Amino acid sequence: MRKIILLILGAILLTNLVCATDVAYIVTQNSEIKQEFIGSINNLGLSYNIIYYNQVSSTNFSKYRMILLNNDYFPNWDQIPVNDVPGLIVNGRNIQDWGWTRRVTTASHSEPINVNISGCTNEKICGNLSGNIQVYDSSSAQIYYLDKIDIYGGLEIIASNIYDNEDAVIALAKAGTTLTRLGYPDTVINANSIFFGITESEFWTDETIELFENSLLWLLGESTFDIEIKEGQNLISFPLIINYTPTQLKSENPNISSIKEYNNNNFVEATTLENNKGYFIEASSDFILTTTGDEPRNTQNVLLSQGMNLIGISSLSNIILNDLPDEIIEVAKRKDDGVYDISTKYDSNWFNSFELEPGKGYWFKIEIDEVTWSYSP
Repeated sequence: MRKIILLILGAILLTNLVCATDVAYIVTQNSEIKQEFIGSINNLGLSYNIIYYNQVSSTNFSKYRMILLNNDYFPNWDQIPVNDVPGLIVNGRNIQDWGWTRRVTTASHSEPINVNISGCTNEKICGNLSGNIQVYDSSSAQIYYLDKIDIYGGLEIIASNIYDNEDAVIALAKAGTTLTRLGYPDTVINANSIFFGITESEFWTDETIELFENSLLWLLGESTFDIEIKEGQNLISFPLIINYTPTQLKSENPNISSIKEYNNNNFVEATTLENNKGYFIEASSDFILTTTGDEPRNTQNVLLSQGMNLIGISSLSNIILNDLPDEIIEVAKRKDDGVYDISTKYDSNWFNSFELEPGKGYWFKIEIDEVTWSYSP
């Protein structure tokens, strides 16, 4: 009986692991795997599985958050769920089969290729990049693009040929879009998708890597994080990168009666919500506060002032007190009954130590004027 229970538990754990996989990376053969793709996936802390083209028909793609396609020729292109699940299509060989263009065009130059992103309106993908950017560090590499005389209508151009801003080197199609071309069947886009025509990753510049990684994150979309709220006062923080106002949070969660922050030694009603800060939320009853936002990936820098600071963490993993700056001498956490656990540093050792948890708020005490706490989520 015990063996059966263990087998069942193992199956459940295995299922959960499969369901949690971020990227299905589809290739034709092992030799075609792009190590640059793998490097970016690992850099972003994402999970992935390699799916070979002959495994596509037996793969349950609902267990992945998105697909990533190589610039291989896929003879079974019609079995790959392009347009139906979020996908980054780094592929110029089958893009016409998937109904984005009548045909695909290639371009090469005697010097490294530039593309124009001055018309990009998607800040999450383009970030701080603008104007013409160099996408390869070699003149031997070429790009694919969707020429303006061939491209289907309904696509949003992120990066264009520098000679014509209607030629798409990078283009996205949002879920719910119908791509059209006179004389051709319509293409219905059921999930956010991106065509990425800068395919020769071994020659990518830092700017191209940034565009590629930002495209992955945009396709993965926002994450959710649940915070348990008890009736009365709760000391919380936001581990995801949020874009809320206190008014929005209260309107979506009527159990919240107030959201207060610590400002100049006083508790005041919060007018904004920020990451790396702690907030007191007063609730009329128990409920689960579901927050949405991007997973934190960049280094966080938190300015701490002399005295007490009400702090949260922008991380989905716990942080140990030994990782805090030496200038922090005391950390306190609030329990459900309102009593505080206090950890104090003595001779570089923490007495009554605990870990900082996502979604919780903490009091930090420092004795000097100020210090910046930098940490990686």
